[in-house]
Amino acid sequence: MDDTAAAYEGGEGEEGDGGYYNELGDWVVPEKVYLGVPPPEGHNVDEEGRLLLQAPPPPNPWEPEDFETFISSWKQPWMSSKVDGVTASAYVWPDVPHVVELVRFDLYEIDYPISHQGSTEREESRRIRNTPGWYPVRSLFFLDAPTPFTKMFDVESTGPPRRHKFRPKGKPNSRDLSTWIYRETVHAFIGSDRIPGTSDFNVDFQDGPDRYFIHTTPDPPLGMRRLYRFAAYPCTQYFILEKTVYHDALESEGGSGLTYIIEKGPYLFAKKGWKIIGSFFAFDLELTGSNFYTVYVRDDPFPRMHIAIGAIARAEEWTIKAQFYAFDIPLPGSCVYTVHHCVRSIYSAAANVSRHRLTTDDPRVPWEFRMNIYVFPAHLEDCQITDKPVIDGQLLKTTRI
Repeated sequence: MDDTAAAYEGGEGEEGDGGYYNELGDWVVPEKVYLGVPPPEGHNVDEEGRLLLQAPPPPNPWEPEDFETFISSWKQPWMSSKVDGVTASAYVWPDVPHVVELVRFDLYEIDYPISHQGSTEREESRRIRNTPGWYPVRSLFFLDAPTPFTKMFDVESTGPPRRHKFRPKGKPNSRDLSTWIYRETVHAFIGSDRIPGTSDFNVDFQDGPDRYFIHTTPDPPLGMRRLYRFAAYPCTQYFILEKTVYHDALESEGGSGLTYIIEKGPYLFAKKGWKIIGSFFAFDLELTGSNFYTVYVRDDPFPRMHIAIGAIARAEEWTIKAQFYAFDIPLPGSCVYTVHHCVRSIYSAAANVSRHRLTTDDPRVPWEFRMNIYVFPAHLEDCQITDKPVIDGQLLKTTRI
């Protein structure tokens, strides 16, 4: 039997499988059909025309949750006692004669023309946050009163375009020709030397129009001139997310349970299936008496986390998600979150899936009290929630100075 005959009998030709040579000698592969009609779009059939099972499409990691659902479980944390804060203040700032209550300063930026605004006033900060085009850059903590280690920085505003000016009191800039309106004064440290937990920041100037910027870069960006330097406590915003999971591994808990993760800010993506239950600010550097907290996460058998001071057992099985400094004593102006651990079953002595949560709820089975963490509160109005992809607290494919 020659090649042509073999093809007619269902054999394989040299140009493909399942085809045949027609009267003109061309190799033809007939279209496979499903129940007498072409297969559904995007699906394949086998040689007998049977529909092949298709693998499910991969889940979209950036599918957002409905905003109202995402914020429906929000709980504002308890504020710490001001009486207890007196002792803590003297311990952390022994050289400051008064009770220190830190003031948070939020800095924002717009891309065109690139400008900065910043404020310690909550309503002013929220106004800037809600203004289209402006996005959060960083947050700092200042002392609430002057000391021998601080200098007064004035914050002034002008416009249009709306922008803020940052300069030490009594130090004018001769190249600045704009008219500015005084807004507030902050008490910044002179420098970070021998002041635990602080970092140096720089004020840069650019004209046309006159603008001021707060940067951490060792050299001013192109086209800018460095004017002043100060120090403050850098901090980062964190978000606490909660999710109800259904899994065979939770059989000892009735088949379902709560799991928690912590995301780094200032941006938060509204993850499908998750809810935000709280947010807080914690220090980036070590202050006197502070603890170093590490948030470990893993995805098996479902997303979960551990919060620990120091190393944990089998750390190689976990991924470090976030690290920050906070206190186990109540600083003035701080709030308290409770760390609970889940290590035992509701119904039996069998171990369940080990995980932690950061919450304002009372411990109840299967959750048990582990420790208190004192951090600084963020209200829901201070949260930058978005439906756009976020990586490490920043919008994906964006550049921030």
